[in-house]
Amino acid sequence: MMRQDELETLVLAHYDTIYAYCWRHVGQRELAQDLTQTAFLRFWQNRDRYRHDGRELNYLYTIAGNLCKDWCKRKKPVALEDLPESQRDPAAPPPDRDTALTVRAALAALPFAQRNALLLYYVQGFTAPEIAAITHATVPVVRYRLARGKRRLQELLKEELP
Repeated sequence: MMRQDELETLVLAHYDTIYAYCWRHVGQRELAQDLTQTAFLRFWQNRDRYRHDGRELNYLYTIAGNLCKDWCKRKKPVALEDLPESQRDPAAPPPDRDTALTVRAALAALPFAQRNALLLYYVQGFTAPEIAAITHATVPVVRYRLARGKRRLQELLKEELP
């Protein structure tokens, strides 16, 4: 069983990466914070079921991914241009804002499984076997999602960008 000080250490070590992951899925700062906090809360509530084999980050990504997936199923579409500045990426502004918005819109148009695989691979830096463990899929399925998602993203961007 995990002690509270171990949870605090876990939160301090992984909050930023789980938050960034949630933000890239939902695109809203406050919502990403809520989802991140909920992911850690669920981790804590289910700590008795967690096997302490050093994969707590995978477990956190699984919880956060499920929360983001549930939110994406319920959300109503919002144009990225309509989001207030406070809900946009907390990182430094991209050099070409229109291109960044176009890429975010294209990512949002992908099915969740493909978008999730692309974000975990290209943004979070996970390998295909690690993504398979996080998403409870096989490595070939993850590789298929990555290839199909990348191909579809290129198609969408080719339509939007000059």
